Amino acid sequence: MQRKLRLTAGLLALAMVVVVGCSGTKSNDAGNGSKAGAVAKKGPNGEVYGGTLRIALGEEPPDIDPQVDTTLQVYNMSRDIFNTLIRYKGATLELEPELLAEMPKVEPDNKTFHFKLREDVKFSDGQQLTAKDVKFTFERMLKPETKAQNTFIFEEIQGAQEMLAKKATDLSGFKLTGDYTFDITLAKPFGPFVSLLATPMASIFPADYTAKAGDKFGRQPIGSGPFKLGEWKPNESLVLERNPNYFEKQYPYLDKIEYKVIKEEATRWLEFSKGTFDNSDLPDAERQTALTSGKFTVLESIPLNTYYLSLNVEMFKDKRVREAVSLAIDRAKIMKAVINDQGTVAKQFVTPGIPGALTNAPGFAYDPAKAKALLKEAGAEGIKIESWQSGGDKASDTNLAIQQMLKDVGIDYQIKVVDKATFRPARSNGQVPANQGNWWADYPDPDNYLWTYFHTGDSKTMSVNYSNPATDKVLEEARGISDQAKRQKMYQDLETTLLAEYAVIPLFHEKQYDLTQKSVHGLISHPTGVSGSKTVWKDAGSQ
Repeated sequence: MQRKLRLTAGLLALAMVVVVGCSGTKSNDAGNGSKAGAVAKKGPNGEVYGGTLRIALGEEPPDIDPQVDTTLQVYNMSRDIFNTLIRYKGATLELEPELLAEMPKVEPDNKTFHFKLREDVKFSDGQQLTAKDVKFTFERMLKPETKAQNTFIFEEIQGAQEMLAKKATDLSGFKLTGDYTFDITLAKPFGPFVSLLATPMASIFPADYTAKAGDKFGRQPIGSGPFKLGEWKPNESLVLERNPNYFEKQYPYLDKIEYKVIKEEATRWLEFSKGTFDNSDLPDAERQTALTSGKFTVLESIPLNTYYLSLNVEMFKDKRVREAVSLAIDRAKIMKAVINDQGTVAKQFVTPGIPGALTNAPGFAYDPAKAKALLKEAGAEGIKIESWQSGGDKASDTNLAIQQMLKDVGIDYQIKVVDKATFRPARSNGQVPANQGNWWADYPDPDNYLWTYFHTGDSKTMSVNYSNPATDKVLEEARGISDQAKRQKMYQDLETTLLAEYAVIPLFHEKQYDLTQKSVHGLISHPTGVSGSKTVWKDAGSQ
């Protein structure tokens, strides 16, 4: 299946995040927060109830439907409006039930899962959430008329391929066993399946309402999350309001989240600096000053991302050429001069922190002399590499740095800037010669990286075109293994081998910065870059 690249955090106006350690059963009926002379109503850890979080957006989303949209902006909003069967616990990658009453039970064949829903969940319109809604949601994703961009979430379920091919309208691997219970059977064992259910793409929708809303659902979404959509003024503003039916009664702390569209980055930053907005993106020109001024709260993290240079193996078959490219790149210099040390040099492809990622990768040498020797040995001196860049008005600074470094060893690295509408189909057809791109994990598992870029069935769609029966065998076997320690060791051994192929050349992992006013609390960055706002709170008097 093809994974869709998500937009990086730098393209968002905001990446909202969750807080760890908030507990208790405080009633959600907490008034409107602090007013002059009033005592703020607080949660068990001092969180203030009430108030409005104000956020500036560079542009509004076309809709809020995580089945058809692949941006972090929509994914983060989805965590406020919808719920998933399973979620990440706090800021960790540990899974826990959300809409489920307990974690699913799996049969010894690692194919059949038994699910039991909570019975106290209602959608924001008051309708009870049942297993029928879950089944509808799964089938909606797989119906071609939905035009879903994230079908890989459910593609491993028995009958999914038939639905995608319009040979069936019912998902045969999904069986209702009661109002609040159901079974899911996979076509074959797939180790990451449960973690996929924690992604915003797997948000659960109300069956009857969604079917009736049709194409309008994304502009009028209803979910069971801590907030509900209030007013939406196209290209101007949208408001999320506290959902009075939310099943975790102590949440959310805020009354509202107000998004205002301000297209000019400089204007957004000026208004944030004046205190008009509580959160802001961070313009490159203001980055260093903002991070060190002490005026704002700055939260730093390295989410699950890897920036890389890929080389189409069908076009650059000689591994010596690919290795020479890697040896010619001074990653430390790029990190200092281009990324301003706001990241880490990559030693591997699977992002550190993911279970099964390499823990002792040696990294990549910078050796221009050896690069020249390899090129001479391969008879490839002066070789031309056309690297396609997706989007932008000009070549990126990272690409320009690579261009100069490769020129120094005799490689003619030409940067071709193309629009996304041209880039994506060309890449999917294996036609892009090279690409300095990035991968943000859809789910925290090595499969999401290694299968996508190196399995014969998917590698072409990323224009890597790597094909090796031995690699395919390991990737396919690893998906069906329930012993996680054994499975992770298989991925580590495989990645060690694949790094030496230099088809995908890791460069760096970018840091993420969440910038807020000092009055905003309860934010930590989740490694996936996706979370919600239910535990965000503000100082009394700043409402």
